[in-house]
Amino acid sequence: MIKYFFITLFTLNFFFTSLKAQERKLKYDVIRNGKIIGNINFVEIVNGQKRFLTMNSDVKTKYIFAFTDITSESAGYENGILVYSSFYQKQTGSGETNKSTIAVGRSYKVTDDGNSRMVNFEPIRFGMLKLYVQVPDTVSKIFSGNYQKLLDIKKIAENRYRLELPDHKYNTYTYKNGICIKVEIVRPLVSLEFVLKEIK
Repeated sequence: MIKYFFITLFTLNFFFTSLKAQERKLKYDVIRNGKIIGNINFVEIVNGQKRFLTMNSDVKTKYIFAFTDITSESAGYENGILVYSSFYQKQTGSGETNKSTIAVGRSYKVTDDGNSRMVNFEPIRFGMLKLYVQVPDTVSKIFSGNYQKLLDIKKIAENRYRLELPDHKYNTYTYKNGICIKVEIVRPLVSLEFVLKEIK
């Protein structure tokens, strides 16, 4: 977690050294079976043609045993193109996950827990964090910093979109005034909702 914190801090300093940057903060409640079990803090910073997005979640619940999930994700864009993303996760019963995707020339260097490889993606313009502050009405593919691949997304109702994940998982995103107000996380064994609580 400390390593991730310094990576994010370095990225933030790299992208935004000006006091003219505009900042927007979103807060979500994480809900399971009608009960709040965690929270999400989302921050968007825009400075000219540079855009930095970061999301931190902290979830504590109980299935058969106590379960904790701490996730941090960030993404940096320049001139509308993703130049950096990182994903960190620590769950009960699992080790830490550290992933990053960095633009290198016309390719991307993807790193998964220290193992790196080059991938010839087209310039990535829409990653998962953008789904919180931008309606995906003009795209059919979304880049995931966790899966490090492009995922299919489609409109299923007015202001509602479904993102297909591997292993028959999916998320749905609902929008109002261009902001995501609810995310439904649908999994085989458990489902969660992220419900917008506050905008600053």
